[in-house]
Amino acid sequence: MAVTKRVIRTVGLATGVLGAVVASTSDTSFGKAARSLAHRLARDARYAAGSVPGLVYRLAGRHPDPNVSDDILVDRVRSSIGGVERRLDIPHIHVMVEDHVAILHGEVTADSDIRTLEHAIMNVSGVRGVESHLHIGLAPGDTRPSEGAPANT
Repeated sequence: MAVTKRVIRTVGLATGVLGAVVASTSDTSFGKAARSLAHRLARDARYAAGSVPGLVYRLAGRHPDPNVSDDILVDRVRSSIGGVERRLDIPHIHVMVEDHVAILHGEVTADSDIRTLEHAIMNVSGVRGVESHLHIGLAPGDTRPSEGAPANT
């Protein structure tokens, strides 16, 4: 924990110094570039500082407690499949947990999607089984979650 506090303090000090330098620059092209750089660095520093506790947790070899309540376990499952749902470009899967068994409902595009989701869920600490009620219901012409997303430019 002392390492985490030291990193956060150092990041805060560096961000403050950079902010003072940027505040003293004028509205020249150099000043605008410095402010843009300072903004990106501050954002990256906040991200890094927020990541330190998780990194220290993993480096210490710790693991989530498998003996948690079902409501905590359902949050773990939802967190673990969020990236999988985005990668597979499928709508959100409905998840319930009863007696450490994850129960899934929803539509996917293929059997391989079902297996991918089940595998991701079985890797969650505390899950003892998966009961899948997923069915193949998304046809190639159906709307995907990514179709409503704005284009990144």
